[in-house]
Amino acid sequence: MWQLDREDCGAQIITHQRIAAGGRDAGPCESLSIQTGSGTRAEFIYRIVPTEVINELVASVWYWAQRPGARLSLRVRFPFALDPRTGQPAIARIGNVEYTQPGQWQQLSLTNAYQQLVVQQAVVRNALGREVDLRQPYIDAVTINTYAGPGTENLRIDDLRIDRALPVQLNRLENRGAIASSASDTTRPAFPGGVVKRFLEYNGESLPWLKANGFTGILLQRVPDAAILRDANQAGLEIIAPYATVDRKDLANLLAPVIAWNLGDALLEKDLPRSVDIAGRLRRLPGVMRRELVAFPIESHRQYRSVSDCLAIDLPPPVRGLTPAEETAWQAEAIALTGHSPRFLTAIASGPSRALRDQIEGLAACTDTTPIDDYGWHATWLQTMRALETSPRGIVFRSSGALDSGRAEDFQRANVLRLINRYIALTQTIISTGAATAELACYDAAYRARYLRNGNLGLIIATSTSSVGTMPHAGNGKVLRIAIPPTLRGQQIFRFSGMQLERLKLDATPGGSTVDVVAPDFVELFIVSNDSAATARFDRQLHQTSSQIGFDRWQLVRESLMRTTRDWDAMRQYGMATPADPAYAILRQANQALDESARVHQSGDVASAFRLLRRADAWDIQATGQLIDALAFDQDRLVSHPALNAPNSASLYIGMLPQSNRGQWKQESAVLNPFENPQLWERSGWTHDRRREDLAQSDVQITEHEEPGKTVLSLSVRSLSGQPLPGGYAGTMLRGRSQAIPCKQGDCVRIDARIRIRTHGPVRPHRGALIYDSFAGSELGLFVRPDNRWHNIRMYRAATNDQPLQATFELIGEGELQLEQFSVAKWVPKSAALPIRPLNVERSDTLISEPAR
Repeated sequence: MWQLDREDCGAQIITHQRIAAGGRDAGPCESLSIQTGSGTRAEFIYRIVPTEVINELVASVWYWAQRPGARLSLRVRFPFALDPRTGQPAIARIGNVEYTQPGQWQQLSLTNAYQQLVVQQAVVRNALGREVDLRQPYIDAVTINTYAGPGTENLRIDDLRIDRALPVQLNRLENRGAIASSASDTTRPAFPGGVVKRFLEYNGESLPWLKANGFTGILLQRVPDAAILRDANQAGLEIIAPYATVDRKDLANLLAPVIAWNLGDALLEKDLPRSVDIAGRLRRLPGVMRRELVAFPIESHRQYRSVSDCLAIDLPPPVRGLTPAEETAWQAEAIALTGHSPRFLTAIASGPSRALRDQIEGLAACTDTTPIDDYGWHATWLQTMRALETSPRGIVFRSSGALDSGRAEDFQRANVLRLINRYIALTQTIISTGAATAELACYDAAYRARYLRNGNLGLIIATSTSSVGTMPHAGNGKVLRIAIPPTLRGQQIFRFSGMQLERLKLDATPGGSTVDVVAPDFVELFIVSNDSAATARFDRQLHQTSSQIGFDRWQLVRESLMRTTRDWDAMRQYGMATPADPAYAILRQANQALDESARVHQSGDVASAFRLLRRADAWDIQATGQLIDALAFDQDRLVSHPALNAPNSASLYIGMLPQSNRGQWKQESAVLNPFENPQLWERSGWTHDRRREDLAQSDVQITEHEEPGKTVLSLSVRSLSGQPLPGGYAGTMLRGRSQAIPCKQGDCVRIDARIRIRTHGPVRPHRGALIYDSFAGSELGLFVRPDNRWHNIRMYRAATNDQPLQATFELIGEGELQLEQFSVAKWVPKSAALPIRPLNVERSDTLISEPAR
């Protein structure tokens, strides 16, 4: 339960565990092994319920270490004195009880808390000014500074006791709130500048474990109870929670971890009156219960910004297939709709949705194959780093399952989120308050770059835009050339993606200057500064975290490389590959680089180890890309297959091959194409619905096809204001739904259609058509951009219940969706259930094709 809080010595936790019989009385205790360098502190904290500072209080703990020097203290907060560096209440530490008996258990006891507080109040006044308000301090944690000099330290902690404690009372906190002159004075800042907070959508994980993985808080979808409030306070995690907690005044003393009330997820225009009412009630609460308000709207951003203190914007899931430029432009558009630059959070899918998992498992069950256990991790990393370009105050990682579930894909998610959290913590002071400039031009390699600056430090974030299907690619051996604008002339540029500051040479060109990066990584990061002191501080931070980032990346690459090798071995087993294929040479190089990286890392050369690791990662992705090509996806259709939304999905396809001739697709004869005449439409069972008729005019009709004698179903939308309609769900004004087709759980279904999307004027981000079904939902829908061309589309689905199947054709933004053909087929097995036949380019009815990119 003890957590590392502050350190200036590059402290790294080697082991941290509870042992059953190692305590002072042969009972359980906490055991730690930490590696430290030069410095003064490696402070661990144990959070407690807010407690009055009184002389009667006694804090004690039993401590064992190999060396003397550790010191016990109590952490005191001053609720009315804000530290300008953090935006949080000022902190002081009282008591300084030293450990002096190395190799033995010693009880460290602290008394006379109030007398020691008087001394620390003078220290705080000297730091923050004579007029600082130091009323009503309270103790919120016990701390032990375990630093005893450079080297490895083994220590144990047992039997912490807080005797004669007086918890802070509710009426005192309410009086504190009443002193302030306005609601804003008593609302503590939830998202201060200089910090990019990291929240995880909570699914029952261990809170200390989340803290150790770099999260600063959790997003609750339910009203928190006393147990989770106590656990969050103990673990040092913050909470964004539903507002209903305010009706539980008995929990008021436990609300310290709650930093914001959530007005709701996926908020629509129709939810606005209710949100206004709730926001008004929350702003009238007593000071102890008042918090900032957060809203997660998917439309009407301007209106929700007026009733909340912070907006949270959900990015489209990676399976939607938006390009990086489209994704960034759509987010910038959503922010601009608020009318000014607000504080905001960015919400990102951290892994597969529940619908995708259900579909993958359903197909695997139909075909008696092994479900996919690797949904890829590079897309999450890239999307998060691109989101940082817009300077959010926090990232909310959406999650449909517990990170500590023990499933292989959740283990992978935990690793990549820990890696991402370390990158954010390293750069957050620049990101959260940085002013973004225009995008920097990139040449030769397919990348995009953005420059942010805060004070004496600037940050360039460059991310790869290359991909094969849903698999992102890095530089592929090319040189990344980034154009440096004249405004940065004379600045020094340091690359630190290799876990060390590497000064780059600026090459002069007729149009300005450029920096060249050989063999770029998926994400390239650069510090821009002429301030040697600021650069040195950043270098120290990088040194403290570089080894941890390298280890996290090594685990991810190792697991991915094992799966890629396994998939190629399966290809050999079914005669689709030979040892002479180039992929095997690539895999050998990748495994050699990975093994060498581990050996070099053990020698202490982190930068060289990371360079080898990046090389192994790039080769692994290259081998995976060749595997996708070897499966020869049909290029004549736009196809949505659940397995295509997981980069390492080859094992599912390969597992289907032995059953290739054991069934056939049978067309559902009851399915009607209501496009032949209006009379057929009336009895076909097809329906449509309109949204936001105050914003757009929507029409559904049967129109003449450009070919004589044929007709099409036309869904058209036109803005009433003359202004472009928004993108994403906010721009969805019209949907058409097919008739209901009976299905049974376990059925494998194929949906075919022929469509064309037309629009007027320039194509804007996240506009077009989204085609999805009632089993997989809109998140797995096939997104089609408006290009005025006819497309044959195909969707494979597993029926996850006994409900009927319906297909939805959703038009996003202005334009016209034309539907010419529609059919549904079910897989009928001969001797075993099988949803699809093997891939064979010589057949005219090839079943799977690569999705549109």
